[in-house]
Amino acid sequence: MIYKKQIVLTLLFSFSIVFSFAQTFMVLEKMGTKKRYIYYVGQQIEYQLTGYKSFNRNLITGILDSAFVSHTDTVRFASITKVSIKHKREAGIIGAAGPALISAGVILLAIDIINRGLVQGGDYSLDSGIGTVSAILATTGALIMVLKKDKKKLGERGWWRLRKAEIY
Repeated sequence: MIYKKQIVLTLLFSFSIVFSFAQTFMVLEKMGTKKRYIYYVGQQIEYQLTGYKSFNRNLITGILDSAFVSHTDTVRFASITKVSIKHKREAGIIGAAGPALISAGVILLAIDIINRGLVQGGDYSLDSGIGTVSAILATTGALIMVLKKDKKKLGERGWWRLRKAEIY
């Protein structure tokens, strides 16, 4: 009776190994660091091909060793020069700081003008100190939004690479 249970468990374990599959995905990673973005089958990827200025956005339908398959084409990793990570970026402090600083500058300016005009009963003039601070806040927010890098350069000049990975 004990041997029957062991045989049944051994067979079930053997069949579970045979019928298990690896999870395949693409990794956009910066070599030498832990920065990485993962693309699974069914996700969209936005990329720029060698010799083209525009970006293509495709749905990943399959991942090969050195290419990915979309619904219209098979794209080799070596032919991709840039990958846009705009839709992969998580909402962090830096991502939210740009719009928040611009809003803070505009709101500070509006509150000062309303305070001078309605509450204090004076004219609707701009205080130079408040104007300077609100301009610095808005300019800093705009610079953060403009200077954040949403496109990663691949290949010889960039430290980023795109490769296939599997988890068993």
